[in-house]
Amino acid sequence: MLDKGIQNRHPQTSNTWLSHVLNLYIVLKIFIRNQNNFSRLILKKLEVTVTIKEAKKVEELLKQMELTYASSTINIGDARCKIYSVLMPDQLVDKVIGEISKRMDLRLKENTLSVYHVEAAVSTFLDRLKEKVAKSDLPPNPLERLVEHTERYTRLSRDLLVMSLFAALIALVGLFLDNVVIIIGAMLLSPLLGPINAFAVNACLGRLKKLLRSQLAVLALLTSIIALSATATFIASRFVALPITIQIMIRSQAAFTDVMIALILGFAAGLALLVAIPEALVGVAIAVALVPPATVAGIGLALADERLFLGAFILTLVYLLGLQLGCTLMLRIRGVSPRRYYQKKEARVKSAYSILILGLLLIILCLLIILESL
Repeated sequence: MLDKGIQNRHPQTSNTWLSHVLNLYIVLKIFIRNQNNFSRLILKKLEVTVTIKEAKKVEELLKQMELTYASSTINIGDARCKIYSVLMPDQLVDKVIGEISKRMDLRLKENTLSVYHVEAAVSTFLDRLKEKVAKSDLPPNPLERLVEHTERYTRLSRDLLVMSLFAALIALVGLFLDNVVIIIGAMLLSPLLGPINAFAVNACLGRLKKLLRSQLAVLALLTSIIALSATATFIASRFVALPITIQIMIRSQAAFTDVMIALILGFAAGLALLVAIPEALVGVAIAVALVPPATVAGIGLALADERLFLGAFILTLVYLLGLQLGCTLMLRIRGVSPRRYYQKKEARVKSAYSILILGLLLIILCLLIILESL
């Protein structure tokens, strides 16, 4: 009965998953369309401290970009420096920092760039500048913010682990009760999007150590989900008869549609990170793709059902690799790379290797899917 249910899985779930993808696309379009309206209210203050020798280059750039600034001369130790203070819309920060970084040596301790949030400012010039920037296609998430946002996900923390385990327990209940609402509700607790974003950002920046740390973090979270669901299922099976529900069956075998959906969700995750869409919005869709299959793998392990375990485990890997590949490709296409010119080439090579490895692993999984269907 289980095998028959698995074989008939794809016609039903393909329509369900395509519906989820279409809903996600509509929500993304709404957020992107309104992103400029949200960002018009956000101002930043950029403070540039630079040695007198390089100050002229910075000043010429600010004039060239038609930015108003205040400047003063200060001493840092024995060095004579100038400090520039500039107000600008949030979307312009990344471009300005990138241009200034080319004109000053940030290896010198005196040279620094600092960004501050501005609660409010009254200026008709700034209003005109915000309107001008709002019509452009500049990203609202500067590189530094991407790095800061993903930094905490490069290592496994107790909070991430606890949240993942709570999500797994609730998803386990939803799977056995055949209740989609409970399963999706559990995904609100799952923090799996963070480590996936951290992997993609560090892959584009060529930071192999942090890339490996973020990968180990997400693998540890998925392993803990499988282990907890297996333990809970094994204990529960000693007392009650556990049904193999439709929600379990539809996550017991991977298909090529799952590969495509994983890549689409990965692109959506990368786009959401770049345009500063709230993580909870896309995070639910990402977690729905990862946590339930990992939980089903634990169920199969506890029930000693090899077919159920292997099918769900392969499905989990398909979504993990597809999400990481899609997210990395999106960030690479949108030009996420180190600011320093001498790091860009090395980062491009390393990110290309990361994409190649992910692609090869995904191809291997596709071959396993073909063999499984024979």
